Amino acid sequence: MSFRFGSLAACMLASTLAACGGGGNSGKPDGSWLTFSPSALSVTQYEGESIALNITATSTRTFSAPFNVAIIDPKGVITTEVALSPISQLSYVAALRTSATLTAGAYSTNLEVRLCEDSPSICNKPLPGSPWQVPLTVQVKSKAEGAARLVVSVPSVSVTTYPGEAASFSFEAQLNTELASRQGNIGLFDPAGMTVLPADQFVSGQNNRYVFNVSTQTANALPIGTHTSNLELRVCQDDVRTCRFPASGSPWIVPLTVTIKSPVNLTELKAIDGLGSWSTFQGNAAHTGFVAASFDPMAFSRRWKVPSLTNYGGNYSSMAVDGGRAFLVRRADFSNWELVAVSEDTGAVEWKVNLGALHQVNPPAVGNGRVYLTSSGHQDTFMWVFEQATGAKLKQVTMSGQWPSYSAPTVFGSDVYTINGYFGGLSKYSDQTGSFSWDGSVASYEGWSPATDGRFAYSFSMPDATFVALDAATGTTAYAIGEPYNYSTYFTAAPVVLTDTQQAIVVAGNLMAFDLTTHTRSWILGTPAIGQAAYGNGTIYVCGPNGRTLEARAPATGSLLWSSPELGSVCSSIIVSRNLAFVSSGINTQAVDLATHKVVWTYPQGGTLAISPRGVLYIFSEVAALAAVNLR
Repeated sequence: MSFRFGSLAACMLASTLAACGGGGNSGKPDGSWLTFSPSALSVTQYEGESIALNITATSTRTFSAPFNVAIIDPKGVITTEVALSPISQLSYVAALRTSATLTAGAYSTNLEVRLCEDSPSICNKPLPGSPWQVPLTVQVKSKAEGAARLVVSVPSVSVTTYPGEAASFSFEAQLNTELASRQGNIGLFDPAGMTVLPADQFVSGQNNRYVFNVSTQTANALPIGTHTSNLELRVCQDDVRTCRFPASGSPWIVPLTVTIKSPVNLTELKAIDGLGSWSTFQGNAAHTGFVAASFDPMAFSRRWKVPSLTNYGGNYSSMAVDGGRAFLVRRADFSNWELVAVSEDTGAVEWKVNLGALHQVNPPAVGNGRVYLTSSGHQDTFMWVFEQATGAKLKQVTMSGQWPSYSAPTVFGSDVYTINGYFGGLSKYSDQTGSFSWDGSVASYEGWSPATDGRFAYSFSMPDATFVALDAATGTTAYAIGEPYNYSTYFTAAPVVLTDTQQAIVVAGNLMAFDLTTHTRSWILGTPAIGQAAYGNGTIYVCGPNGRTLEARAPATGSLLWSSPELGSVCSSIIVSRNLAFVSSGINTQAVDLATHKVVWTYPQGGTLAISPRGVLYIFSEVAALAAVNLR
């Protein structure tokens, strides 16, 4: 038997009713003066849960003498936690809870509501009509059914980081409609304290989908080695910190493994046959992002990490690597820009050049022992040429432009292709003459880098979805696919990827292909794609519609060949080798095996990617600076 005996609630009820009508025995002695809503209760729950129930009692008469109230369940279907609260002078609500100890099955009981002048447990002096009966049925489903109402996107989480550094990861929880309507609160806990759980742990998306963004905890100085913990995903009707009333299945357990590795590994570096310099955006003049080598993820180790290169922001859409040096630009302070050369062997800054106070400096390109970069912003618009070995300035040639940001110039032999023009344009700079050979006409837009195969220079503009090919010898328009639109500036453009099958691939909301022989658009996908495509091994690689999968597609038709499992974060950059695809996001970089389509390696930093001729993977981020990873 379970009942609630509340003298305070009873006194409140008695005094309120007495004040309303002046006492006496008015009303019907059969008990119809007190009614309940609902008149019968029915609820479904799961093993281990306790569900809140409310009954409203409404009176049509009053009593001058005090009395007590109890709700008695002879079968133990409800708990003893009963609270009585006034709604009006003649109405009260009783808050009940079903028992969390009920096993799977069906339960029926009659809740006995007693109003007594003496103790409700004895009730020798009941009020007229007492006791009243309120039927209650409870259907209890199994704990397995309760746990199935929430699905975590990953079975476990494994991250690698380094002493004093954090690693970020994310996962999702999908709640079904029933659990989402009952749950009240959801939260993530780490009893071992290996992670940092921010107050804003999640964002709710559509269809009751929650995303948890987490960072590992390094302030507690985890030593080098492997550490394990279990993250608890709690769903509760009350405060998740105490969770007295958990949903069945709560907490859902997500095993966590954190591996702390040595931060520096300066192994001897050797050139890899078939690999050239990472000369421009996506590595080469075709922007394929492909390196003709295979790598073993088991051999990967961080070589070094250079912090504090990007304190004041800048343009970090690409970097360049050649001759054992990585080249990048950064703001030295809020006005001045620097070109920086970092030693691949040690991570030390070999030299840096102050470019002065400029509006915008765009990423560098390399070739011919030179570093090429452009600056933009009216009077700040120049082509700059420096010597790779020393940083000595060789040329500073005036160009024209308004306020755009571009990607890196494109180097092909001794020629350098760059955006140039106040209302748009593309120019070819000759390293042999130190001047521009021609100025071609293309629309003005942001963020792009021309592609070239030596015969033509290619661009794609977003306002009109136009693909343009300029003759590489003269700069005249050879052909255009689409309707050119040359009257607006500062549109977004998509870099062009050239394949070895005479195609150009573009990601511009959708993935599309242009036939360079017939001068037609050969296909466009009906589903969206994001980021920048890569091409290698006769295959197109692109981030899928939600940015959380890597897709491999056939160049001839764009048809899907395979898709990776979810990567856990939105990808932004892809590099492809013969056996791996390196996919970067805002929080990490992952290697996807092209044979199994599974993630086989993760590094706790995302950003711009590059691979050097000696097999070093660079990850360049405005937030976390520059990291170098030995791939051999």
